[in-house]
Amino acid sequence: MALYQDLGTCGPVMGTSDATTQINPFLLGTGWNVIFDPNTIIPRVTQMEIYQAALDGPVGSVVWVLRDGKKFNFVPQGWQNYWDPVQPMLLSDTQTIAFCWSVPFTSGPYNRTSNIQPEVTLWLRQALT
Repeated sequence: MALYQDLGTCGPVMGTSDATTQINPFLLGTGWNVIFDPNTIIPRVTQMEIYQAALDGPVGSVVWVLRDGKKFNFVPQGWQNYWDPVQPMLLSDTQTIAFCWSVPFTSGPYNRTSNIQPEVTLWLRQALT
């Protein structure tokens, strides 16, 4: 059985428009994205695992998770916590993770019922050798 060091959380990071990054596979240039790049992901270790992603977004949406711009996983309910800790995402300190929602970006003000701004918090751990 593997032993892990809990590295805590990263986030929450709030959703922004895809207008600048142009990576959203659903709505290129107009969708919602939450991006964790090497400058966002704390702590600074060379290898880690994402064992849980707590996400929230508009009800009825779906999400593509991209690792370095490649589709890694599909989330059929883009407003619920998500992940399988038995199959964590391995991550190096140079990689970028993006969560891309299937709904168009909207302007604020945001609320918890009709105009929801997506957000994601990552839970990180490191395997001990």
